[in-house]
Amino acid sequence: MKSFGEVLASYHGIAPGFNFLRLALALTIVFYHVLTADGYYGTAHGPVLWFFEYSLVPMFFALSGFLITASAQRLDLANFLLNRALRIVPALAVDILICAFIIGPAVTTLPLGEYFTDAGFLAYLMNIIGMVQLQLPGVFTSNPIQQVNGALWTIPWEITCYIIMAFMMITGVVRRQTATFLLLAAFLIAGLAIEHFVPVRPGVGYGLHTLFVIRGAQLITAFLCGVLAYQFRGRIPMSRALFSISVAVALIAMIVLDTRATESVANRLILIPVLTYITIYAGLSRLPLPKILGRGDYSYGVYLYHVPFIQLSIFLAPSFFVGTIPGVVMLTAVTIGIVLCVAAVSWHVVEKPVLSLRRFALTGRATGEGRAVMAPVAAVEGVGR
Repeated sequence: MKSFGEVLASYHGIAPGFNFLRLALALTIVFYHVLTADGYYGTAHGPVLWFFEYSLVPMFFALSGFLITASAQRLDLANFLLNRALRIVPALAVDILICAFIIGPAVTTLPLGEYFTDAGFLAYLMNIIGMVQLQLPGVFTSNPIQQVNGALWTIPWEITCYIIMAFMMITGVVRRQTATFLLLAAFLIAGLAIEHFVPVRPGVGYGLHTLFVIRGAQLITAFLCGVLAYQFRGRIPMSRALFSISVAVALIAMIVLDTRATESVANRLILIPVLTYITIYAGLSRLPLPKILGRGDYSYGVYLYHVPFIQLSIFLAPSFFVGTIPGVVMLTAVTIGIVLCVAAVSWHVVEKPVLSLRRFALTGRATGEGRAVMAPVAAVEGVGR
């Protein structure tokens, strides 16, 4: 039986399923956010469907941890951080500017003078550097949910994961399997202790719960599991049986648990490794995209733009989209069609040209295996969503 590492090597580092998986996760998130934005918040957080919120973004983070560990082991710290910044920031900045300067002024209930001078407008621009603000003044106030782009909540956690990776690179932990395992174990043990013994109060207690217990902490756990999966890739079997067992465990959790599990640390000891295995197994499988979708990595653009266009569609035609199951289906189809087109533009006009700058920035340092730093990192790195 081949290991993850052997399968990855057989594809020369560019496994066929990763682009498919990223786009599939992003499009499933579109459906889930249509439910929450369309007045079905309770249903989306009810039986079975709650598991979408629990699993989808952590799977993105596990995938990111797996893929960028290869980059972290090849590059020095400066080039790694530059690599990450070029992948994430330009497209994010364009998304923020489009929402703030085009969508916002077009739909705000405020006079434009008040809109542009409101503190909320300036705060929204700070999303570019990870200071999350989900609303714009007077924008989408008649929608069931008033957020312009709720998907941006993951940005600070993504930055946190890159800070953790930078620490792992500086200390050499990124190359040490045991040290990474101990780091993950310490993080989970701290989370369990804080969850059960530190009261949630303003100040230190609240900050500790934020970092170690709540939903965002789940993303750090998933990211570190992805890092471990890459480090142990030579020992983890590519097993259909293990994949089937992992899927069965996830399905049981979906049925037995409920949305309260999202902010519980204990279940992460089992479920996050299970979701990580499912993610990497799928990424290493032959899951080719249709040719029209295989011309670039459109998943990041889908993630960035889907909520603003869901909200804009609801704003323009609330009676058509809100409050009915056919409305959910139509809104999902409309949103997917629009954001795939927007994501393609984002990739070919913003993301891909910016990524081409990496060939000038990255050093030509070779790894111990004799491969250049510019190996297929650009092709396989995840976006961390």
